[in-house]
Amino acid sequence: MKPSLNEPLPADLIVGMTWGPFRYRKYPVFSMPWLKGRFWTTGIAVVLYGMLSFITHVVIKTPLMNNLATTGYFIAGFLLMLNGGPSLASWVRHRGMKREGLAIVGAVVLGIIFALFSDAWASSHIETELAEKPVPAAERKISQLEEATLQLAKLGALFIYFGCGGGLACLGYFSERRRWWARHALQSDMQLSVLQAQIEPHFLFNTLAAIRPLIREDSVQAEKVLDALADHLRATLPKMREGGAHTLGQQLEICGSYLAVMQARMGDRLQFEMHVPEELHSIDFPPLMLLSLVENAIKHGIEPKPGPSTLIIRAQSHGQELSAAVLDDGVGLRDGLQSGVGLANIREQLLLRYQSRARLTVVSRPEGGTMSEITLPVPA
Repeated sequence: MKPSLNEPLPADLIVGMTWGPFRYRKYPVFSMPWLKGRFWTTGIAVVLYGMLSFITHVVIKTPLMNNLATTGYFIAGFLLMLNGGPSLASWVRHRGMKREGLAIVGAVVLGIIFALFSDAWASSHIETELAEKPVPAAERKISQLEEATLQLAKLGALFIYFGCGGGLACLGYFSERRRWWARHALQSDMQLSVLQAQIEPHFLFNTLAAIRPLIREDSVQAEKVLDALADHLRATLPKMREGGAHTLGQQLEICGSYLAVMQARMGDRLQFEMHVPEELHSIDFPPLMLLSLVENAIKHGIEPKPGPSTLIIRAQSHGQELSAAVLDDGVGLRDGLQSGVGLANIREQLLLRYQSRARLTVVSRPEGGTMSEITLPVPA
């Protein structure tokens, strides 16, 4: 997720002065509002400095036409230096490229080169207007002090080209991006905690609701289910609430414990299988998503179907993607199933954690039933 390029940044992301002519700094670096505000602010400063230079040359009695030309080249040269790189970088940012940071750096490098040539162009014309009879370089005699001063001036010019060409703005862009992602990560963690808190009671209420009729119909079976539920909660609640990393293997254990509870309640009506290679157990996997898919499969697919049913949990690795699927041979997809709370929570978690690099797919199986599959990016 990225900040809107046409809206001001949140107050906690803004750094530096934002009053008066610096209001443009409220907007993302290299956005159009930022570029326009910066253009007017720096443009006014350059014009005022140019007018001061013009007045100075009037005082020292420089010919009027030469003075006007010098001032014009000075203003034009500085405006080109200041806006070439930032304009190109702003164009890049509004293109929404995948490797935006790298493209921004490339645009700023071109901007620095453009600033150098703009300065050379303006300086050559200014020197022509001010010098009555330029001395050829071969005839000039330069002392060691003058040579050292010249080298120091060239070094200072590099910093000027860096700043004018967009180098300082580029540093601000990357600093802003780091602050934005840090803020987004904090918000994501808070929202994920809320979503996890929604899923846990959802699971418990579903299970307890299933046990309630058994207490009246078959107390022995109800006792078995309660024992299985107690074992499940003792084994899984600490994993549900811990803030550390979660692995696919841990999520399979939670699902297996839950399915044991449901199998104790449903008897021969429910069979389940797990087909997950051992090497995939250690891969990071978001908490409770797989359990939510299992719950959905039982509630909406297997329970409404008369007779025995089978639920399968399957995981596979495809290059840099991991897919984990829950398959059932129940009654299949029905209207409104894909808009349920559980699936909505999974989609929101995937968006918060992985942006567009992860997806949830829910489809009907040709042989009957439903397949729900989560696909995630994983390290090579």
